Amino acid sequence: MIKVGLAGLGFMGGTHAQCHAALPNAELAAVADPEQDRREKFAEQYGAKPYASLEEMLQADIDMVDITMPTYLHKDAVVAAAAAGKHILCEKPMALNPAECDEMIAAVEKAGVKFMVAHVIRFWPEYAVIKEILDSGRLGKVKWASASRISPPPTWAWNQWIFDPKHSGGAVLDLHIHDLDFLAWILGKPKVVSAAGVKTKTGGLDTVLTTMTGHESGAVSYAEGCLEMAEGQPFTMALRLNLEGGSIEFNSRLSPSLLVAPAGGGVEHPHVPQPEVPSSGSAGASGNISDLGGYFVEVKYFVDCLEAGETPDKVTPQEAKLAVELCLAATRSAETGQPVSL
Repeated sequence: MIKVGLAGLGFMGGTHAQCHAALPNAELAAVADPEQDRREKFAEQYGAKPYASLEEMLQADIDMVDITMPTYLHKDAVVAAAAAGKHILCEKPMALNPAECDEMIAAVEKAGVKFMVAHVIRFWPEYAVIKEILDSGRLGKVKWASASRISPPPTWAWNQWIFDPKHSGGAVLDLHIHDLDFLAWILGKPKVVSAAGVKTKTGGLDTVLTTMTGHESGAVSYAEGCLEMAEGQPFTMALRLNLEGGSIEFNSRLSPSLLVAPAGGGVEHPHVPQPEVPSSGSAGASGNISDLGGYFVEVKYFVDCLEAGETPDKVTPQEAKLAVELCLAATRSAETGQPVSL
């Protein structure tokens, strides 16, 4: 049984809490949040002991810390948890810049603890099936890929921290990172990043259009991300790939959501296995995702790795750092109007 301490009890903290509660090999033993009402509510709901801070919670009898705090707090939280000898699952993005990522990597390596950044799209059912199809090679190499992720403003964020680009990195680091990471994962690291975008009144680049070229696979890619769609616009994620032997399309608003069209003709709708989560499990009413989906898969994966004594490698710290670097390159390109070489 893995004893879990959860730090940060906002929308994502609530999502992760439900995932841990649904696992037979995890116990949500402690929760930490500066807001008393919030932490006491979580403690009562999950039978966990409440703490006013991560530092206090690190003194508890726990095996791992699940960090779902705002992005600007990730680095210090990971360094502190590593020093306390706790294994760490940390929400994406890893940090605000590569220097912070390096400090986090050094801290977990020195402590000898297991560490994973929660890049949930790698675990999301449709994206996982797409990765399996690509790895099988049956449709050949990818020639180009196009990804999209659009959402109304995340007004559910604690103290509206997400609208301050100094704290969140804007839509690039908070939302767009999902697609830049996945594209780099399936196509290899790109050589050049070119982007354009639109800033909001707070200075955040909350709409961004990014092209990446020079992927190790030889493919080219494009991604669009927006956190300022109209309130009634449904959250939508999509991915299109054109390959030597066919094409693949995923759109979260379609049913079935996944389509494969082999070059020889015909259309396939591959089975997308859905994680078995108790019927009470959902990501809650607030936020842009109403299904635990990939969140449950990623949390289960990390907990299972700990129980088996294995090092999680579905997302390495170096890959999580690269995702941050890609986001900063896109931001710099959008602000300067010039491509950025990696």
